[in-house]
Amino acid sequence: MPFKKELFLGIGILVIILLLLSWVIFLKPNSVKQQEQPSVNAKVTIFQPKSGEIFLGVLKRAAIAQPIADKIVQTLNRINFKFNSLKPMDSFKFFYRNDTLVKLIYKKNYNTCYSFNNIETGNMTISMSCQEIATKVMLVKGEIKSSLYESMLEIGEKPSLIANYTDILAWEIDFFTETQNGDSFFVLVEKKFEDSLLVDYGQIEGVRYKGQIGDFSGFYFVDPKGNRDYYDAKGQSLRKSFLKSPLRYSYISSYFSRGRYHPILKIVRPHKGIDYVAPSGTPVSAIGNGVVTYAGWYDGYGRFVELSHSQRFKSRYGHLSRFGGGIRTGRNVTQGQIIGYVGSTGLSTGPHLHFELLQNGSWVNPLKIIPPRAEPVKPEYYQGFIRVRDNLQMRLTAGN
Repeated sequence: MPFKKELFLGIGILVIILLLLSWVIFLKPNSVKQQEQPSVNAKVTIFQPKSGEIFLGVLKRAAIAQPIADKIVQTLNRINFKFNSLKPMDSFKFFYRNDTLVKLIYKKNYNTCYSFNNIETGNMTISMSCQEIATKVMLVKGEIKSSLYESMLEIGEKPSLIANYTDILAWEIDFFTETQNGDSFFVLVEKKFEDSLLVDYGQIEGVRYKGQIGDFSGFYFVDPKGNRDYYDAKGQSLRKSFLKSPLRYSYISSYFSRGRYHPILKIVRPHKGIDYVAPSGTPVSAIGNGVVTYAGWYDGYGRFVELSHSQRFKSRYGHLSRFGGGIRTGRNVTQGQIIGYVGSTGLSTGPHLHFELLQNGSWVNPLKIIPPRAEPVKPEYYQGFIRVRDNLQMRLTAGN
């Protein structure tokens, strides 16, 4: 009998344990899911800003109640959000449950996303929550069929990669006149993916261009002191002490001339520089490292910047609409730094940059000056460069 009692007691305990396990496994998770998952009526709507539209304008167009819109704006104010920074490619994703707004995700770009949570409770919180970005170094290669630009777009690359690639080899190749159909290009570059979609590029590790003009390569190298640049196979910098142009996208409307008819003054007089036509507001870059010797209004030049460089050169930039941040007399600038923006101030018939270059106090034609290269790899770091070069060279020629 005692044995039977113990058996019944054991069976009873086992039944109770099984019941508890059943509740944990089947009932409890369901209750959690009901709390965490949106209802079957959940929906998502997406809006993109229109040109010139402000943040509140998007919320109004999405029919967000004014008190909630005000709360969202107040939350952004606390983190000093710049409301004038909306772009047409931004996106607003509104999450609803039973027609009640419960969440908003504002995506500025692939690595800047603002998530507004618990909207329906009144205890709104904000967090940065972007999707994970996968990074992979890949070899981009192809053949010129019409132009480098069109050929790289055709294989799915973005204009930013084309611009950076041509910048690296700009002093070796004139990509407007020296490319030929059948030439080959190679770029070893870090690509960034969001859900297998290419969203951006990282560091370009190496480049190569092989064509009728020649076979050119460039290798990215950082020495132990932190100096970084692109070098050819012999360790010579691919960068010159001056940029080819202070503007990236423009065309020349008036060249350097000893006698040119002035469209406003109606007289013939020397044109001591080059006029680059570009939209108002286009960034203007310092062609080289230097010191600002003048920044202000200067007669017919309008808003004007003058830079003093080594090797007895001065560069001058006229008709600017405004100056770059921190540009004032006495400030040091680096090559490529924005020193102003294209405008039409002073004696000007339309938006353009008037650019001048002086050598030893005399005006020279900027298009005929070939400046020296920037510093090569230092001798004490040359063996380290060779190891990097050989590795990159092998990867650039893979499958070629």
